[in-house]
Amino acid sequence: MYKTLKWIRVALSLLILIILTLNFFYFSNTSPNFSAVLLKFQFVPSMLGILTGSALFFIILIILTFLFGRVYCSTLCPVGTFQDIVSRFASLFKSKKNRRYKYSKGYDWLRYSVLVLVMLPLIGGITLPIAILDPYSNWGRISSQLFDRGVQTINNIIASIFPNTFYINNYSHFALAALLAAIVFLLVIICFSAIRGRLYCNTICPVGSILGGLSKFALFKPEINGNCNQCMLCVSKCKSQCIDVKNHKIDVSRCVACLDCMQGCNRNAIGYRFAFKKVENKSSEEGKNIDKQGRRRAILTLGLLSGVVAARAAKIGPLVRTKAEKNAIAPPGAVSFENLKNHCTTCHACISACPSQIIKPALLEYGLEGIMMPTLSYKDHFCTYECNKCSQVCPNGALLPLSIEEKKLCQIGKAKYCLKECIVYRDGTDCGACDEHCPTNAITMVPYKDTGLYIPKLDRNVCIGCGACEYICPASPVKAIIVIGNEEHQIAMEAAKEEKKEVKIDEFGF
Repeated sequence: MYKTLKWIRVALSLLILIILTLNFFYFSNTSPNFSAVLLKFQFVPSMLGILTGSALFFIILIILTFLFGRVYCSTLCPVGTFQDIVSRFASLFKSKKNRRYKYSKGYDWLRYSVLVLVMLPLIGGITLPIAILDPYSNWGRISSQLFDRGVQTINNIIASIFPNTFYINNYSHFALAALLAAIVFLLVIICFSAIRGRLYCNTICPVGSILGGLSKFALFKPEINGNCNQCMLCVSKCKSQCIDVKNHKIDVSRCVACLDCMQGCNRNAIGYRFAFKKVENKSSEEGKNIDKQGRRRAILTLGLLSGVVAARAAKIGPLVRTKAEKNAIAPPGAVSFENLKNHCTTCHACISACPSQIIKPALLEYGLEGIMMPTLSYKDHFCTYECNKCSQVCPNGALLPLSIEEKKLCQIGKAKYCLKECIVYRDGTDCGACDEHCPTNAITMVPYKDTGLYIPKLDRNVCIGCGACEYICPASPVKAIIVIGNEEHQIAMEAAKEEKKEVKIDEFGF
């Protein structure tokens, strides 16, 4: 039975890894709603979005953990699956002896110290620490900043060879901080998993520590029974190195429910057992101490998790604020800079979903605590009037879903016009490019003195900050019209519809 379950788990985990990764390549060409559902099954996004549409997914993940332990880590987590792939590949280059894992005591002091350092800021409304270590968010950055960039590079090389067949794809969302973060995390994961299997999961990963603490209360836990002859086969297969055959103990807080030990045991000596039954021979002082330590850690985990949920319900904002720059523009659906900082884990799903590629990872646009969060740049394009894909794929409420009609009135910023930079004033020539490209009729052309020329007149109440005017403005090096982001998004007024006069034509003009 366990052999069949193991291969089902492997197939399912690989499928989820492939689908999640491909989503970051093809968000703009797929159904956003379908993509968003897949992303909501990731633990940290579902935890942060518990009050913004992800509560059901969070509850399902918690129930799975209370039933069978860390099923999420073995099946649903993309980084977990990637670690297993790396471990398997690395074993091909090791001797038979070095391929075998050995039991090792857990680094619990490190695990729970990291968990506290990550969760306390999160209770205070600061998501940056958990965003740096969250496996799903890191996989999103790896997919968008490394894998997708590699595909873009290959595409552009081919486009340079066959310019009439392929198009150059601009790297408009390039950001050094996000790229370096993705590279460093990927290298750490490869090194950890190649040497010690699931070492990252059981030493640093906050999700692994949370689910490990909750696994203490699981209804079904892996146990070693009397059939064991201490052949060590299960130990040699355990990537978590959590099986102590000598004392017939399994550290369930580190077990990732991969089923490798159960599938490999020839005597059916290890398997899942109903945990809440009377257990004999627990009178030893060592056993009591281990049990007390496990309970304390489990209570600590529950306390921190409850604190996060309570903080979400109380809508506690960031305890530490740094001033946002004037060029910070949050994507539609962000509601405000504060809401973005309180929810975003910088997974970059919105960056990958944007068909115009105007969303990029922030550096200091939102301040120090907003590093790598999504911000808009109109250097290479503008926010398309009838596009809402970024708000549809966000899994945790950092960007709330907007309908097309809501998006059309979502004022993420306001345009600001500078006459002295306008080429009408500076060069004495006609232009009107901003008026032609404004989708909301916030810009109209009015006579400029007695020159016979026209300059833009801006109605900022109608402007939605889409950046079409800024992008198309031909003034250089300084644009004559730029967008200043709203710290809190507003609802723009609808422009008055222009009356169209019918022109009667008596005869053709040729």
